[in-house]
This record gives sequence, structure tokens and C-alpha cells, in this order.
Amino acid sequence: MKDLKPYLKFPNAPGVYLFKNQQGQVLYVGKALSLKKRVRQYFDKTQKEERIKNLIKEFVKIDFLKTSSEIEALLLEARLIKQYWPKYNVRQKDDRRYLYVGITEEKYPRIALIRQPEKEKNLKAWFGPFPSSASLKEILRLLRRIFPYRTCRQLTGKSCLYYHLNLCPGMCLSESQDYKKTIKKTMMFLDGRIKPLVKSLQKEMVSFSRQEKFEQAGLIKKQIQMIENLLSSHAKGQDEEKTRQQVSQLRKLLVEHSGIEPSSIKRLEAYDVANLGENLIVGSMIVFQNGEPDKSAYRQFKLQWSGGDPGGIKQILSRRLTHQEWSYPQVILVDGGKTQITAAFKALREKNLAKTIPILGLAKEEEKIIIPKIIKEEIISWKTLKYRSSSLVHQLLQQARDEAHRFAQRYYKKLHLKSTFSGPGQK
Repeated sequence: MKDLKPYLKFPNAPGVYLFKNQQGQVLYVGKALSLKKRVRQYFDKTQKEERIKNLIKEFVKIDFLKTSSEIEALLLEARLIKQYWPKYNVRQKDDRRYLYVGITEEKYPRIALIRQPEKEKNLKAWFGPFPSSASLKEILRLLRRIFPYRTCRQLTGKSCLYYHLNLCPGMCLSESQDYKKTIKKTMMFLDGRIKPLVKSLQKEMVSFSRQEKFEQAGLIKKQIQMIENLLSSHAKGQDEEKTRQQVSQLRKLLVEHSGIEPSSIKRLEAYDVANLGENLIVGSMIVFQNGEPDKSAYRQFKLQWSGGDPGGIKQILSRRLTHQEWSYPQVILVDGGKTQITAAFKALREKNLAKTIPILGLAKEEEKIIIPKIIKEEIISWKTLKYRSSSLVHQLLQQARDEAHRFAQRYYKKLHLKSTFSGPGQK
């Protein structure tokens, strides 16, 4: 076991850490809200992931770069991965590439999320890769409030929703003289040059004030304040440590109570049924990849009448499991209790997966977690656990359950409206 003592002196501050080998090559780059806490986790004796075990065997040194905020750490992590492309910063499961931010080469550049920038023909610049897609999307959402930018593929000549929300300058309606400056500022932010950006904005504000252009000076001042607020805030989806703890606690829970021991939990799938009558029943499947929602993998199902929610759950799972091109999950969550869990279990057993994929349910009544213990493809007992709202694993399951419920309800409303307002002869 390698000596942990040198790394106990790491600061309890945000930043980026770099694992290096004997030759000084960078093996892995990661970001952390607390460098000290994050690096210590790599020396946890219960560490199961094979990739991490190999990294610990191979490295000889860990360096770190401290940042002023977690967002700066995320941007620095992306730049260093792009610079070194370290051995252990591998692609995500199913060959899903990391996300990049692309800036198009146009009169009014468009900002877009891309996965293969090397194959894009019309890029002025790109930033990344970003291992955490949820964190990146949240940053862009907040950044767009500060520097409104274009995302549409074509200029239509008409105003859009983003224009009315002040998230786009509205080049479709009129020429924009300042948009090049906006893109330049956005690129400085994404490149991690935030302090130079703020200094540049301060100079611009002073210049407007001296020219007695107080309205423009006020807008720049507001932008500076919003950047400072963004850096100091803890945006949703950015708490990497919390997500890791949630996934780790969920795995321990399953190992202890389910009779199945997943080596890791990369993919969690949650299911729900929206059933307000015999004529219209729909279901949803949502996916959490490494503890974060992966909306590109969400699926919706229109069901045949099957005797209520349990029948609907079984029908959804049966149809889902025929799609072997979708990666199988390491855990399945259903909205409900023993009846719904049993229905899901039957679908798994029919596909000979009952011994490999654990199931659990989250009952709305008292928010209890219900886990069946499975031995030899049979449910032999049940474990019911009551958690406080502060429980990390409960928060993860509740988020997944609520997301599945929301997605099912949205699909139901869409089909219901279509059915209500369609004309004769339409479906």
C-alpha cells in the first residue's frame, strides 16, 4: 500500500489533481471541490473499480493546482485533459465521448455542444473535453444569462423564445455590432481566463462611465457581479463528491440487502407508469449515468391495457430488455412497493437477468426504500428501510424516481392533448 501521508497535506480547497508515473507522464486528471478529501478517497481500501486499482499501482506522484472556485477547477480540468489526454481519462461506457463546447465560424457564431470536434467542418474554436456533462450544461445555462448567445442553426428573421427571455441578442431581427465582443468574452470564460476577463470588463465599465454612457456602464457592472456570483455559488450538478458518495452508498446498500453484488454502478434506470384510464397508459424509463441524468438515454412507452401499474411496469421492462443495443443497467428502480417490484422482477427473470441486476423500489408512502433479497432467481425476503431526507442515497433515488414520474406525466399529457384536439379519423 502506497504512503498516504504526503497527500494529507493537500489543501481543503477546490482545484485539479494530476496522477503521474515514474517518467513524469500524466496518467489521470481530475477536479475536486476539496483536493484533500478527493485524493484521500483513492486510497480507500474498499475501492472496487479495476481502473482505479490499476491507476494506484502505476502512479508515483500526485501534483495539484489550486483554483479559486469549483467552476475554475472544471474549466482547468478540461484544458489539461485536452493538453495531455491522459491514459486513465478514458471515454465513458458505450463509447460515449466527452462533451465539448464548439464555437462556429460564422458572422454571428453559434455555441453548441458537440462530441467529436475533429469531425466538425465549421468550427472557429472548441473547449473541452468535459467529463461531467451535467456540470457543463449548468455552467452554460448560467453563462448565457451573463453573455446572451446564439444557439439556433439558422437565422430565421423571426424572434424566438430565447430572444424574449434575453438569452439571445436577436440577430434574426437586426444587426448586432457587439456580438463579436460577446463571443470573445464567452471564449475567455470557457478557456478559464476569468480573472483577465473581469479586469477587461472593469476597464470597459470605467471607459463607459468617463464617456457618461451610464446605461452601458451599468450593464457591464451587472455582468461582473453575475460572474462573481456564479463563481461563488454551488451550482446544481457540480458537487462531484456528493455524487460519488451517493453512488457508493447505493452500492453498499445493494451488497448488504439484495443478494446481488454489483462491482460498480455506472447506470441506474428508473421506471414509472402514468395511468389515468384504460384508453391511455404510458410509461417512462430514465437513466442516471455515474449518478447524473443522461437525458439522451431516456425512453417513453405507449402501453396496452395491462391491469394497472404493476402490469405496466412488467410490460415496459419486457420491451426495454429486448433492446440489447441499450446497455443493461447495474440497478433498476421502480416507483412503488412490493407489487411493482415483483412485476419488474418477473420481466428480468424471463430474460435470465434476475441474478445479475438488483431491483429496488421507492414507495411514496413515508418514502421507504424497499429491497428484495434474491437467491437462485427467487425473492426470498424483503428489506424496508426508512431514511431521513438528509440521506444521500435517499436523495439520489428520490431524484431518479421523481424524474421518471415527471417524464411519464409529460408524455401522458402530450398524448392526451393530441387525442383531445385531433380531428375525426386521426389517432
